[in-house]
Amino acid sequence: MKKILKRLLQISIILFLLFSLLPYFFPVNTKELGYREMPYQNSNFIIVSKTKIHYRIWKPDSIKQKYFFIHGFSGSTFSFRKNIDTLLKNGALVIAMDLPSFGFSDKSDTADYTIDNTFKAINAILTIAHDKITKWDVVGHSMGAAIAGLYASNYPEKVNSLTLIDGTPFSEGTTSGFGKNLLKYPPLLRWADVVSKQFTDKKSFTKLLSSAYSCLADSNSVKGYMIPFQYKNSGSAIFRMAAAQNNITVNENNLKKLKKYIIWGSNDEWLPITGMRDFLKKYPETKGYIIKGAGHCPMETNWQEVNKILLSQNPLGL
Repeated sequence: MKKILKRLLQISIILFLLFSLLPYFFPVNTKELGYREMPYQNSNFIIVSKTKIHYRIWKPDSIKQKYFFIHGFSGSTFSFRKNIDTLLKNGALVIAMDLPSFGFSDKSDTADYTIDNTFKAINAILTIAHDKITKWDVVGHSMGAAIAGLYASNYPEKVNSLTLIDGTPFSEGTTSGFGKNLLKYPPLLRWADVVSKQFTDKKSFTKLLSSAYSCLADSNSVKGYMIPFQYKNSGSAIFRMAAAQNNITVNENNLKKLKKYIIWGSNDEWLPITGMRDFLKKYPETKGYIIKGAGHCPMETNWQEVNKILLSQNPLGL
C-alpha cells in the first residue's frame, strides 16, 4: 500500500511540474495596444484606479435620450454595432464600453478588475456625457446583463430603464481565498494565454460565434470579435477578473421599482430561455420579448426587432 501511495505521489509531483513548466514552452500573444492607438474613430479612454477603460460615444445633433450598453462575455463595443445608427437617428446619445479584460480595455496584471471599480468607471464615463438629461437607459447583454442589473439596482438615481438581453442580474459571490490564489497561479495564467492564442483564428471564432448566433457567422462579425483577442494577456486577464470577484448584491427593492425589459432569443443554446421565465416570475412587472429563431445574440442577428423594442420603450416617443 505504501508503495502505491508513494508511486501516486511521485506521479502527482511529475504532473504538477509538467503543468507548471510546459506552458512556458508555447508562444503567446505579445501585441500590446499602443498608448495613442485608437481602435475606432470615436474611441475614448479613461483611467480609473490605474485601469485603462475603452469606451465609444455617439452624439446626435439634439439629445432626446441616452443609452448605455454593456457587452457580454468575450464581447466588446463591437457587439452593439447594429443598434447604434437607429438610436442615433432618433436623437439618442449612445455610449458603449469595453469591460476590463475584454475588447480594448485593460488586460494587464496590475488592473483593478473588481466590480466596484467597473462601477466607478461607468459613473466616470456617464459623467463625461453630462447634460440636462440625467438618467440613462441601460442595456446589458448576457454577462453584461448581470452587470447592468447590479449597477441599476445600486445606482437607481442614474437609471431611466433597464433592458436585459439574454441574461439576468444576480448577486456576485465572493471567490474563496484558495480559489483566488489558484486563479492567479502564474502557470495557470500562462496556460490561459496559450489557449487563447490557439483559438485566435478565423476557423475557431467562426465556430464559436455561429454557436452563439444560432446561424453561420459572417466574416465581418468573426473579425470584429477576433481582433481584441490578438492582444497580450487576453486569456489571463479573464482569470484575473474571475479572481477579483467580490460580494456585490442586487438591491431587490430598487430593482423592483425600475422600469425593466427583457429580450431573449428563442433558440439560445448558451443560456436557456428558462432564465427569462424565472426572471419574469420574480419580477412580474417586467415586460418580456421573445425573438423567434434568434440565438444568444439577437441584437446582432435580429437587430431590426431589437431596435424596434428599444425605441418602443422610450418614454419620449422617439
